[in-house]
Amino acid sequence: MSNFTSEVQPILNALPRILLVDDEPDTLQLIRKILQADGFVIFSAVNGLEALAVAAREELDLILLDVVMPKMDGLAVLKELRKRDRETGVIMVSALSSEQLVVQAMLEGADDFVSKPFTLKTIRVRIRQALEKSRLRRENRALQQELQIAHDKLRSLLNRYMAAPVVERLLSEAALPSLGGERQVTTVLFLDFCDFSTLAHQFEPDQVLHILNEHLALVTNAILEEDGTMDKFTGDGVMALFNAPVPQPDHALRAARSAIKIRDRIVEWGKEHAPALNVRIGIHTGEAVVGNIGTPEFMNYTAIGDTVNIAKRLQEESVNNSVIVSEATAAALPATANLSLLGSRHVKGRRTPIPLYCLNHLA
Repeated sequence: MSNFTSEVQPILNALPRILLVDDEPDTLQLIRKILQADGFVIFSAVNGLEALAVAAREELDLILLDVVMPKMDGLAVLKELRKRDRETGVIMVSALSSEQLVVQAMLEGADDFVSKPFTLKTIRVRIRQALEKSRLRRENRALQQELQIAHDKLRSLLNRYMAAPVVERLLSEAALPSLGGERQVTTVLFLDFCDFSTLAHQFEPDQVLHILNEHLALVTNAILEEDGTMDKFTGDGVMALFNAPVPQPDHALRAARSAIKIRDRIVEWGKEHAPALNVRIGIHTGEAVVGNIGTPEFMNYTAIGDTVNIAKRLQEESVNNSVIVSEATAAALPATANLSLLGSRHVKGRRTPIPLYCLNHLA
């Protein structure tokens, strides 16, 4: 049993607490004695204002509410009660029993309407029925809150393991995800840290993990600030997507801004911390297949294709704290972007050399 259910269960199992509201002392006293003999905890009020005060102060299960009362009539009290409490049972009681009055009371949120005079059997049956309705409403609220807690926890867990846009898509779709993807233009950013193997050799594993996580936090924040999708961590590397799954007309620019932020923050961090790592970044824009890749039992939302391979090769051509972009990405950036042509180079997997540009900064 969850903590929330454990907290509300004593309330659900306790002796029912009933508020009697009637301006006739004899009627009030008679009903009080009957209900107390049946094991109920009874509160009373002689007018509408007093009834609201008791309802605000006490945890009630049911209110027997007379319609005609001084200071504030029963319908006005009912309306005010329902503004803040939709769960407590309410039975309207009145010598007036027009169809219009009954309908109005039910529309305002009453559970039942009992006409005076009533028999002992009638009021007992109606009370039990109203209490059952109230109990079911409270149990439903408890279950809804438990469901919301579980939903929030699931969302929080998923957000720790996959990109937020992917999580939102998964949770919004009625069906379970299936394998497959779509061809679309995307900008892929690859990153890794220089000399990480040397660092791993020099320090204990827990120290290495701490250093790496501090650097990855800088990287992740910069990518998320530009609404990029964190695809995966590959050891000391990162792959990120732009324009997937959420369309971004300026996806190349977003990737470039992320890269500059990453480089600058890594450099600044290294001025005050030791040991510090340098970063290599590669960016390419092109068509890829984006979707769920893997098996029906275990899949990843990712991108595959030549565009991804080129971005990875550009990252491998990069040097300490530099950002290398392809010709396609360079063409998609604004004219104010400061780019240096590095010439054409052969990269693994490509028969012909490709032009490389160093992204120095963005205006």
